[in-house]
Amino acid sequence: MYIKARIPLVCSYDSEADAAFIYLDHPIASGAAKQTIPFNPADGMFNLDADAEGRILGLEILDARRHLPPAFLQAILDSSKDRVQETP
Repeated sequence: MYIKARIPLVCSYDSEADAAFIYLDHPIASGAAKQTIPFNPADGMFNLDADAEGRILGLEILDARRHLPPAFLQAILDSSKDRVQETP
């Protein structure tokens, strides 16, 4: 069975580091990410953060301007204008 759904998605983008993070679980508790699984290192760096059971918590995309649609990054920036900036 194929199901398509629109769900809220929490994302962050650091324009100075050009790094985006898409949360599949939010918030991620401190220390919950027990492993980082890198992939596609030849064409950029993407990392999956997983918990101790191997469940994917989020996806980090480095060189985000190159790999993500500009409208996606702009939407993250626009939605965060009125919010308090978190310190990583």
